Amino acid sequence: MALPYCEKFGFDDDRIHQRLRWLDFSVEDHVLARRLQTEVIRPNITAIVDDFYDWLDSVEEVQEMLRGGFDVARLKITQTEYLRSLGMEFDSREYFESRLRVGQAHAWIGLNLSLYNCAYYWLSQFIIARFPDSLRTSNDDGRQIEAFLHKIVCLDISLAIETYHVAQVTSLEETLARTQQQKDRLRVAASTDSLTGLANHDAIIAELELALGEVGQGEHTVAVVMADLDHFKDVNDTYGHLAGDKVLMEVSHRLRAALRGLDRVGRYGGEEFLLILHNATPASMKNIAERVRKRATENPVKLPELSLKVTMSMGVTMIRTGESAEDAIARADAALYEAKKAGRDRVVVA
Repeated sequence: MALPYCEKFGFDDDRIHQRLRWLDFSVEDHVLARRLQTEVIRPNITAIVDDFYDWLDSVEEVQEMLRGGFDVARLKITQTEYLRSLGMEFDSREYFESRLRVGQAHAWIGLNLSLYNCAYYWLSQFIIARFPDSLRTSNDDGRQIEAFLHKIVCLDISLAIETYHVAQVTSLEETLARTQQQKDRLRVAASTDSLTGLANHDAIIAELELALGEVGQGEHTVAVVMADLDHFKDVNDTYGHLAGDKVLMEVSHRLRAALRGLDRVGRYGGEEFLLILHNATPASMKNIAERVRKRATENPVKLPELSLKVTMSMGVTMIRTGESAEDAIARADAALYEAKKAGRDRVVVA
């Protein structure tokens, strides 16, 4: 028989025996459980349930929950079933399973744990109030059955607390996960260009600052590229800004796809892009930039009613040890200007 709640809350045979030992249960308690049922609970079960729900109806917090759409008649049936099983086969895994399920149900609906514990106290009192005269006059029998009642109620409460604790931990973990996800989304949003999905200006400059710090450490080298879409203003003027946005988005996607995994690209501003090439060398940086440029522009950008051929100019330079981001960008930008002067659609090295 599957016992999902015992498994979920870690109640194997050893832990069940431990919990029973903590409350000093013994095999003799089975006799007391049967007497509690046959002499007290079952002959008076309807009255006990009614007394209990009369008390619940007097508690403002419970009234608010019951007004939330709970079927009181059905709840009374469930309470009756709970009382019929109270203490019976208390040392079985099935008993622990049923009590954990009860606790989990109350945790799910958000019943305050302190109120839940108080309700157990009142339920015990309503059961004790139904002790027959034979148990009241027989002090020893009555005391033993009442002691067992308190013990079994403590067991049930302890199992409920287990479910509440796990529910609270789970809720806390879920809240923390949602908070972290929200922080991650905000962090990404704050560093991402909303149109192209690339790193925005501030984010790519921050990446460049990090790269500057790595230059000179061992044999690590970095090249920086300034790239610009040629005649982009003509695209906006002729076909409209929506077409221009489509071109920017498509070229951005191609740039990112063309780069090696360790390289970075961001939208520097307008139709300008900044690329960071890690482990590039003076001999390789132009070839890398040329390959990226061709990948970004070799196919026309398809719009709903036309295809636009786009070209791109690039200026590339090696970062020098100890220089600032501004200096490296200025040198790459000067090379970009030379590429424009030379006819565009090319890479120039500074």
